[in-house]
Amino acid sequence: MQPKKIRSLQGKSALEIRPIRSHLDQRNHSPEFYSLKGKRRHTEENPIHFHASPDQMAMNSDSEANQSPPQLIIHAGTHKTASTYIQERLQLNRDKLKSHRYIYQYPSEGNRTFKTLVSDICRGNWQSLIDHIDQHQRPGMNLLLSAEQFAVPLTHQKSLDRLKRIAKQRGYQLKIIIFIRSQLDYINSRYTYSLRRFYHTKTFEEFLQSILEGQLPGESNRRGKISKRNNLFDFWTYFQPLLKAKGMQVTFIPFKQNGQDPFDQFLTAIGLSPQLNWKQCATRFLNQSPGIRGVWLSRTLGQLLDQAKISHRTIEGSSKIILKEEIRRHWNDKPFWGYTKKSAKSVMKKFSAHNDLFAQQAWNTNWREAFPQDSDLVQRKYSAYRPKSIYDELYMHAIANHLFRMIEHRIKPKPWHVVTDNIERIITQIHPSITIAMHRQPDTKALQTIKD
Repeated sequence: MQPKKIRSLQGKSALEIRPIRSHLDQRNHSPEFYSLKGKRRHTEENPIHFHASPDQMAMNSDSEANQSPPQLIIHAGTHKTASTYIQERLQLNRDKLKSHRYIYQYPSEGNRTFKTLVSDICRGNWQSLIDHIDQHQRPGMNLLLSAEQFAVPLTHQKSLDRLKRIAKQRGYQLKIIIFIRSQLDYINSRYTYSLRRFYHTKTFEEFLQSILEGQLPGESNRRGKISKRNNLFDFWTYFQPLLKAKGMQVTFIPFKQNGQDPFDQFLTAIGLSPQLNWKQCATRFLNQSPGIRGVWLSRTLGQLLDQAKISHRTIEGSSKIILKEEIRRHWNDKPFWGYTKKSAKSVMKKFSAHNDLFAQQAWNTNWREAFPQDSDLVQRKYSAYRPKSIYDELYMHAIANHLFRMIEHRIKPKPWHVVTDNIERIITQIHPSITIAMHRQPDTKALQTIKD
């Protein structure tokens, strides 16, 4: 199926995206290639197809690189769309990427992230980005950057305009790649993510209500000098600066539809074949979310931290505390799913109209075709932990109290903690409730709050 010229919803010729292959093609589950029309076009004589061999795709990519200006490619997440996994595999495959004219290089070997560049941009300091581009610019080579935090400046019109000017001044064509995750899945994932990082202590119902009102609990309204856009989960509203952008390429990719590997999807979006024996990375770089007990424990521990006025910003490695505790206790629980069927349907209804507008402009299709798995998510059963007895509840609170003390001791260490903490870890592994007598009982007010 050949790409055909389409027009934007405003009726003007635009930078537009559509899949060359249908999401619903059950005969071939190869990752889709998203063609964004604009100045850089795939010619009718030399289109890129998934039917091509890896070598042919590589030749096509190199041929295009010789004919077109190099690209400054920014992968901007979004959050919870396997960004860390993609970044790690890009890092492991730097040499192969370089052989295909793509440079992926962190600002420094000791700082394996592009977050510092984003922080500087948001503070109004563009020199770090300019220096990075100048340091790694090579004739005919594309430059890759990847950080989900880029979504903030990229959805800020003045910052986006500045970025386009910088790219143009240095002879690059700017290309933005963003993964889109269906709201049902995305909101649920953001809830467990923010809870295990102790950003807030809301129930899922409270969190969902804030989302529907356009707010994201536990997140600041600003990053540096930039005011963040509201309605993060309303993609039509949130990504308007990119949807209306001219003089650049923007590619939105439906996240993991038809079981596709996000790294393969990313490679395809930049014109490389996923079949070129790319190195794999360790499983720890895959998206990790706590199970149902881990989510319950996150909220309980978060309440203890709130009562003690301990900010998540002061807790080193806060994102791993609950995940490590699950491993230590050999918990292998089913995933958390906070929706009832009724609430899932209400979320779908809330975003339905704007989702279709977004899908039409981004992929020249409707939302249902882009995300066929949504119908299954609406029917998914509610899944959350509820202690079956007061004994189970005391047991879980004892674990929360133990973790709370470990955090306290890490923030305000005493010489004897080296001994007492190790003893307590052993005791709590046998039975956490034993430590209640050693320290303090669970806060009864917090216990009642959890019950409610």
